Amino acid sequence: MSCRFQEAGKGVVGERVRSCVMRLGSNAGAASFFCVSLVFATSALAQDLGRNWSIKGFGTFGVSGTDTDQLEYRRDISQASGVTRSAGIDIDSRLGLQLDVDITDTLHTTVQWVARQHPGDFFEQNLDWAFLRWRPAADLDLRVGRLGFDVFMLSDYRNVGYAYPWVRPPHEFYGGLPVYHFDGADIAHRFQVGDGQLTLKGFGGYAYYQVPGPFSTLFDASSALGGASAVYELGNWRARIGYVYTLNLSDPPFGPLSSALDNPTVNAFWPGASGLKDDFKVKNAAVQFSSIGLAYDDGEWLGQIEGAYIDSEVNLYPTVANGYFSIGRRLGSFTPYVLLGIAETLNEVVDVPPLLLPVPQLQAFRSAVDQALNGNGVDEKSVSLGVRWDVYENIAVKAQWSHYWLGQNGTQLWVEPASGPTPDQVNVWSVGVDFMF
Repeated sequence: MSCRFQEAGKGVVGERVRSCVMRLGSNAGAASFFCVSLVFATSALAQDLGRNWSIKGFGTFGVSGTDTDQLEYRRDISQASGVTRSAGIDIDSRLGLQLDVDITDTLHTTVQWVARQHPGDFFEQNLDWAFLRWRPAADLDLRVGRLGFDVFMLSDYRNVGYAYPWVRPPHEFYGGLPVYHFDGADIAHRFQVGDGQLTLKGFGGYAYYQVPGPFSTLFDASSALGGASAVYELGNWRARIGYVYTLNLSDPPFGPLSSALDNPTVNAFWPGASGLKDDFKVKNAAVQFSSIGLAYDDGEWLGQIEGAYIDSEVNLYPTVANGYFSIGRRLGSFTPYVLLGIAETLNEVVDVPPLLLPVPQLQAFRSAVDQALNGNGVDEKSVSLGVRWDVYENIAVKAQWSHYWLGQNGTQLWVEPASGPTPDQVNVWSVGVDFMF
């Protein structure tokens, strides 16, 4: 696990954070059920052999609410529901457990499972890491199993609220990322470059994830992926660049809609309707993630900036440019901070041809198709003010207020109502407790 916020922390708070968080290890990843069984089997073997093993945990209890009932605010698009004026506890609350076992001097296993709100298989989808790691040399790691989706700076620990100052990762940046893990392998090599350390990593595998789909369905999505990252750490600074290529292997459940677009009667009154079928296809379409980030933490001041470009061939997951900037200062056990975020869809609007005749049923159908193809954009900006209070060695209390500006057709990260207008500005308040044990 890589936690710059903790690693760079100095003084009383920094040392406390470092000593707690880094006990989770320098690992990320997970595996399939087979790999989990293998890991637990090796864990038992390690115990028999008297090898070192440990169980650690982390969690968050959070309460959030907004000032509107016309949109539901959610942590990311893997969640099927969010909060409104009626506050809720399930978008940010979570509990994670991690098992680490040293099987031999060079072979290590890690399993991490996080209980969190998820509409899919509660056990399988929340199993984030389950991998075997082989370290043949001090500067070389090879891992196989279920691994963390290592795309951005917080990818390894975005469930560990104690690891960052905010209540949750920046919404515009991490809210559109439903993938938490993949099954595959990676290799990481560390180099000494000047006074700092450079880590190069390459990875590849298969991701299966369940996300809310169209028409209140659950979409079993899958993709093949490969990528690389470079991280350079020098003193109080940490810089990262990353790239991931994903190829979608499944289509969302648009069967009835696709059949209707092919209907001869529909096409008689709506010329060109059948040609829209291809715009709903996801299978064999690519999505590419490119990102760059920089973090600073001298124990007193901490800042982080990150930007990304997500190039998508999928109309249902549009091309997006996003970024955020945060700065905070530790004042004793309190850390007030400011967070700014922005996300903007760059896709062109899909041309949905008009009807020949204003047939009411067809007009409603056309509107639904238009909404599905063009109503999924992201146009969001926000400013957040918050404070973190390290009330105890392993416990942090946080409070955050965020104001969001939402453009037209810009609420993809939220749960939208079935019909009716949506607000262009929303306030979100959040309080929570992060802990580690």
